[in-house]
Amino acid sequence: MVSPRNSEDNIAKPLIDHNSSLPQYSSTEPANFSNVSIPTPTGPTNFNMSFVFSLLVVLGTFLFAGTVWYITSSVDYFFFIWHPLLMAMVVSMATLGIVVLQKAYSLNFHKVMQSIAFLSVIGGFYITYTFKAEGNKEHFTSPHGKFGLITFSLILIQSIAGSTLVNFPGVVGGVAKAKAMYKYHRVSGYLLLSLIWLTALGGTQADWTKSQFDHLWIWLSATGMVLVGIIGGIKSSKLKVF
Repeated sequence: MVSPRNSEDNIAKPLIDHNSSLPQYSSTEPANFSNVSIPTPTGPTNFNMSFVFSLLVVLGTFLFAGTVWYITSSVDYFFFIWHPLLMAMVVSMATLGIVVLQKAYSLNFHKVMQSIAFLSVIGGFYITYTFKAEGNKEHFTSPHGKFGLITFSLILIQSIAGSTLVNFPGVVGGVAKAKAMYKYHRVSGYLLLSLIWLTALGGTQADWTKSQFDHLWIWLSATGMVLVGIIGGIKSSKLKVF
């Protein structure tokens, strides 16, 4: 005699459980639009918005950096050309280095990308400082130059602080205390990323850049895509510093 089936067994189950691969959130943490269902004639279609936000950041970053690299490859070579080339690398690596953590990828990717940004910002700063010194020009006179100096200094501080927390936790009292300080590093990282992009936007409005490529909408479009993507990927629970 066959035992009666449980009523739940009669419910048709999908071959693929789309929700099984989605990140799980606690009841106190907003889902950050990780899964959006849109009704269609054939049934609801689920969109992983976490992926969409990350894609926006990647596309915006490469649109911005790619445009800079296009400009530098289209002009005759001179020493200063290394400054925008390296600073575009800083923007790219600093931005993508945050995305890999938002997506919970390996910390090693973050370390590699931020290390490249660290070395690139030193190289970019050296290039512009040497170029102006050789031309007997004053340093840090423009808004872009002043913001650049502040950004350069904060990137060095942020990089050294992050490296200390991960590689030398004993400096702050051990691994547990170092991990407790990660949230402060995240908050300062987001603020610093905002400053990096503001400084980069200032560079796009420099006289030399505008003489080569005067299309503000490209720069604003790229920045807007990154802004939406980064904000959309933020998990508020990891930014609680109080």
